[in-house]
Amino acid sequence: MSESQDRSAASTADSNNIAVQQQTKHAGAAVKAALAANIGVAIAKLCAAVFTGSSAMLSESVHSIADCSNEIVLMIGGRFSKHRTDGDHPFGLYRAKYLASFVVATLLFFVGGFFSTSEAVKKIVAVVADPALRDANRIELVAALVVVAVSACLEGYGLHSSVKEANERMARTRTPHMGVFRFWRRTKSAELASVIMEDTLALIGLAFAGAGIGLAIVLDDELWDAIGGLMVGLVLIAGSLLLAFKSGSLLLGETVDRVTRDEIVAAVTSTPGVNRLLNMQTIHMSEDDILLCLKVETSKLDRDYDVETVDKIERAVRGALPWYRFEIYVEPDIFRPEAHRGASARA
Repeated sequence: MSESQDRSAASTADSNNIAVQQQTKHAGAAVKAALAANIGVAIAKLCAAVFTGSSAMLSESVHSIADCSNEIVLMIGGRFSKHRTDGDHPFGLYRAKYLASFVVATLLFFVGGFFSTSEAVKKIVAVVADPALRDANRIELVAALVVVAVSACLEGYGLHSSVKEANERMARTRTPHMGVFRFWRRTKSAELASVIMEDTLALIGLAFAGAGIGLAIVLDDELWDAIGGLMVGLVLIAGSLLLAFKSGSLLLGETVDRVTRDEIVAAVTSTPGVNRLLNMQTIHMSEDDILLCLKVETSKLDRDYDVETVDKIERAVRGALPWYRFEIYVEPDIFRPEAHRGASARA
């Protein structure tokens, strides 16, 4: 590669980096928007639960309090992941975000769901045992239904913010546009995965709560309100299991998606001096930090030439995917058909 080509590549990389910085200025906005919405929603639901005695409203207030705690934990995890590390963590503290997401799933979500479910079951048992408790206070339940409607609007705004940030991330990383569910399955962002799950569960929970309260008003039977609260608790528990599976997978370590992998392969194999890409292993340390290990066959079995080629590979990869931060390790090697077939079989 000539000096003029190197300068051109560096200029292109700088331009890409500037564009990435401009596109990421709103990163984390989904968590902040969700926290702001959930604080207001939690206060409204808690007040409604106290004044109406609605089991569905109590479950929903616990749900929103858990959501607020979730966002705070995620923000702490995000801030902690940026701290400088000592020798005990040679690759940094990036995975603090994944750990925070796992804590959210296993503790806050599950505990909130268990509490909501147990309280709803207690009310169902009490109402079934004493038919006199079935009479509903329709005025109070109507007020609770209004709170549900307002909460649904606020939670809908939170989900809209999450989807907007997801679309911005797909555009920034040149990921083919996909639906929210497929994005949730494939994203490496613990924050977005958690917030999208929270907002989706909140809307589903509100639908069950609204249905329970509405049936209690129409049928003049508090049992339906308790059933609505039970469904909210079960939704929380189901969501905690799904989020635990997702965040646990990220915490264990996931490879890059197929599109990113193809771009890395193209950048490496097109680098002058590289005859063949023998092996490649990747792992996400965070949504934007990737550990990349390569084994390549170079054109010459010469130490100085190999060092120069390795430098070119690193520049090529970083220039092709400037929105990621790479920790790159390259090992020059000789192609051995038998070993290569064995590695392919194991993969």
